[in-house]
Amino acid sequence: MNKVSRLLTGVLLISLLIFSAGCSTGSLFAPKPYKETQFLMDTIIEITAYGPDSEAGTKAAFAEFKRINELTNRFDETSQVSKINQAAGKEKVQVDPDVIAMLKLARSRSEQLDGAFDVTIGALTELWGIGHKGDFVPSDAEIQARLPLVNFRLLEIDDQANTVFLPKAGMRIDLGAVGKGYANRKAVEALKAHGVKSALVNAGGDVRIIGKRPDGQPWRLGVQDPRDSEGIAAKLSLSDWDVLETSGDYQRFFIKDGVRYSHILDPRTGYQPQEVASITIVANSENHVDILSTAMLVLGVEKGRELLRQYPGTEAIFITTDGKKVITSGLEGKIEL
Repeated sequence: MNKVSRLLTGVLLISLLIFSAGCSTGSLFAPKPYKETQFLMDTIIEITAYGPDSEAGTKAAFAEFKRINELTNRFDETSQVSKINQAAGKEKVQVDPDVIAMLKLARSRSEQLDGAFDVTIGALTELWGIGHKGDFVPSDAEIQARLPLVNFRLLEIDDQANTVFLPKAGMRIDLGAVGKGYANRKAVEALKAHGVKSALVNAGGDVRIIGKRPDGQPWRLGVQDPRDSEGIAAKLSLSDWDVLETSGDYQRFFIKDGVRYSHILDPRTGYQPQEVASITIVANSENHVDILSTAMLVLGVEKGRELLRQYPGTEAIFITTDGKKVITSGLEGKIEL
């Protein structure tokens, strides 16, 4: 199964769970949603919205995804992130305020995690090229040569002049773990600006909701089994949260000589973390949990749970590489495994 097929399968699984709760006589008279799906930001994005202006709101939401993608796509030589990378070691680059906001968020998270997450990981992700270089595995010498280029502390951000500077030639910014969640937040704002009071935006595992379903029931979602593209590992209702964010080693990967190599790297080592196959967090948007799932996959179960204590009301489902499921206490009785 190719990458796009895997993504489509995930979207279809979530869609089935979203609407399974509505298969009743009353649902025959329920409002009809406006639904649209597009492939953007290297993933499949599906929006389901209700209301008289739901189509216009959905179009505006997708416009936000496209706008953020155009700013952050490091594979597009004309994007602002690419221009920052091209100017590494040479000069400052003036960028859009949204790029500044994303970089400040990423740097703050990098500081909080002491390098377990690092927005300047681009030199390593470029070396590995997961999804772009076949089953290429770099040598340890190649990885060690890139590690000195990964250092968020060197990133210079001027939020008055809106400039960014990477002081070392060869340094690279990678906003892949940041841009999708940021764009999703902007998309929800666009939907709300059009009066949408019931909606779900699923951007490849980064899910945000507005309100409840039109029948008054909470949105019900499934968490994909990281080792079965057609399987569900858990089901839960977003009755207490409006954000569900998932990171896993099954989204972009290849297997060579029996070893799985995913796109998520530990910035401190240059290699893939080995303990956790997927991590799903549920939270309220005001807790600003963006990027946490990626960082927690790198940290592992115990350190990930310790980090989560800083965000009261935020809960997590860890699925380890050996298939063990670990849930935080706030999910007891609220999740079906």
